[in-house]
Amino acid sequence: MRQAVDVLAVFDIGARSPRPIRFKVLEHGIKTTVKVSDISNIEWLGAGGVTRIEYDCTTVSDGHHIKYKLLYFYHECRWELQMS
Repeated sequence: MRQAVDVLAVFDIGARSPRPIRFKVLEHGIKTTVKVSDISNIEWLGAGGVTRIEYDCTTVSDGHHIKYKLLYFYHECRWELQMS
């Protein structure tokens, strides 16, 4: 499942990619803010002229670790959440 999300990210000077801090996801008709606890891997991918960055992330919620991917479509400045 993929969903477009609003992301607060930091664009550090000299860094190759933006660093997501938190994002808003729509759950049951309500927007919820999710803090990105950890980024375990960042991978640049490209195919068909579309460059995207995949972030393997973890969030801690109620003592549970939730893993997901944040996708940043570089040329479109657009974020998507991908859940397994």
